[in-house]
Amino acid sequence: MSLDASADAFRTLIMQEPASRGDRVRDALQQAILDGVLPQGAPLVERDIAEMLGVSKTPVREALKQLQSSGLVVASSYQRVSVRRLDEATVRAIDEARYAVEPQAVHLGVQLRGAGALPSARRALEAAAALLDGEQPAQLGLANRRFHRELYVLSGNEWLISFLDKLQVLATFIATAGWKVEPAFAGEAAEHTEILEAVEAGDADRARDLLQAHIHGASRALLSSLEQEGDAVPQHGQNA
Repeated sequence: MSLDASADAFRTLIMQEPASRGDRVRDALQQAILDGVLPQGAPLVERDIAEMLGVSKTPVREALKQLQSSGLVVASSYQRVSVRRLDEATVRAIDEARYAVEPQAVHLGVQLRGAGALPSARRALEAAAALLDGEQPAQLGLANRRFHRELYVLSGNEWLISFLDKLQVLATFIATAGWKVEPAFAGEAAEHTEILEAVEAGDADRARDLLQAHIHGASRALLSSLEQEGDAVPQHGQNA
């Protein structure tokens, strides 16, 4: 979908509240990307975005730099900026990084904390549950990421937390892309509830094992789709 065709949606998003104008532009673009209003590979031209949103190019430039840092957008060697295209290698790399670190961070956190209610994680689950109709994938994805963060911050390890925080936006992008292939958000919500029950019970080993299985399975449909797309691309020298 073109920027012109998305103008009304963007203007609605830009009226929401973040702290600075650059943050407002960033959040509007981020939501549009996660919702698929701006599809993978879509060009992001500073001038066009600024004109559409009624802002100068400075906050747009700031927003695009932040989105580039998060991994949602990429710049070519010609400094052309576009929405990232997810490929099999990227999805596997993010999943492998999370699989290696996040369950261990949660395991450490549960060991340190012991059993007990975790109201902040419960609230994140409730926020996600209110979005399970799938009509707002960006908001659902972000609520899910807030839930995951409430668990891994229990580790108290700033290095683990910082590393996992850097993966949050791309993990959301992968999740929302996966839901377009297979709308598995209800099943994922049930898995989240089971993980939280293990955390609140103080069962560090079960929480870790459930989270490992959750991460391993969450991108299965998307990876299968990307593999099929790769198989369908003609090899060099072959007829299309």
